[in-house]
Amino acid sequence: MSFNFTDTFPNDLNLPSILISGSESLTLNNQTYLIINGDMSTNLYEIKYEAHCSPFKRALVVDNLLAVGHEEYFYLFNLTTNKNSLRLRMEGYFGHLYYDTGTFYIADACGIHCIDKSTSLRWHNNRLAIDGVIINDFTKNRIIGSGEWDPPGGWRDFVIDRQTGANIS
Repeated sequence: MSFNFTDTFPNDLNLPSILISGSESLTLNNQTYLIINGDMSTNLYEIKYEAHCSPFKRALVVDNLLAVGHEEYFYLFNLTTNKNSLRLRMEGYFGHLYYDTGTFYIADACGIHCIDKSTSLRWHNNRLAIDGVIINDFTKNRIIGSGEWDPPGGWRDFVIDRQTGANIS
């Protein structure tokens, strides 16, 4: 499966686009399209957004969920029902998307959001950085990462509890 983001509508695909950013985004003027090429089909999804604020974008399919991080939002879209299941505003901007043992971990400018496959927010820690968070490793009980506190390049390591998101170090 391949994922391709484009800012122009791909007329050559001759496909209708499916809005994944939710009905709240209908009045917004900017849009990006996500083309997903699977083994047997190609699908076109549309994301409407307010303003460009992040160079990071990522898409991932897990079971029947399409997870997308783009600009200042993270979306979970149910591919079975073709409905938006979650529209989560990031602090500052979407940074990175991770998936480990049935759970999504979404990094933004200041922290990490932990969301299970039922689309419930399990925890959020927004005290890990001021301009970017990266997860380096998952262990059974911990998440090990780095946060940028003094840009550019002022990264500090952190360890947080995997079940609660609480800072351990």
